[in-house]
Amino acid sequence: MKTDSIQQYVSARNALLDEKTQIEARLQQINQALGEAPSAETVTSKPVARIPRRRRSPISMRAAVVQVTSGHPMNKPEIVEAIQKLGFRSASKNPMSSLSTLLYGRKPRFKNEDGRFSPMSGGAGAAGAKRTAKAVMPTKKRKVSAAGRARLSALAIQPLSMFKNRFMAGDRILSRL
Repeated sequence: MKTDSIQQYVSARNALLDEKTQIEARLQQINQALGEAPSAETVTSKPVARIPRRRRSPISMRAAVVQVTSGHPMNKPEIVEAIQKLGFRSASKNPMSSLSTLLYGRKPRFKNEDGRFSPMSGGAGAAGAKRTAKAVMPTKKRKVSAAGRARLSALAIQPLSMFKNRFMAGDRILSRL
């Protein structure tokens, strides 16, 4: 059974190859009759135009700004000029807006003193510094009334079979009515 399907495949393939050569021969005859010289084998397709990829900057904007402003505070136009000299290439048409986002963002890492920017001290503005988890604010300790404590302790002592008709909803245990 397996050899039958293989033989069928081989014979079908050979038939298709024969048909292909016949069609190619006929196509050559048509091309010669029309006066066209190139044959099907010599025709090459035109190369597809490649869309140029955006060049990546060798340095990030944040790292470039930290490096440029670490020497002395600078204003925004000075920073843009200095980071471009450093080798930063912006994909934006207006690099000043990208710089403003970096300087005035949600978590600014630069000090602003009269329009002149410098990295924050203490390493907060250091380039490549790893982010740390947010500091957890201590919450006020919740106080439980004496009656509440008594109910909780009574529930803790009861066997689990007592809870089969109860279900959790949020943080309260509700009984079926």
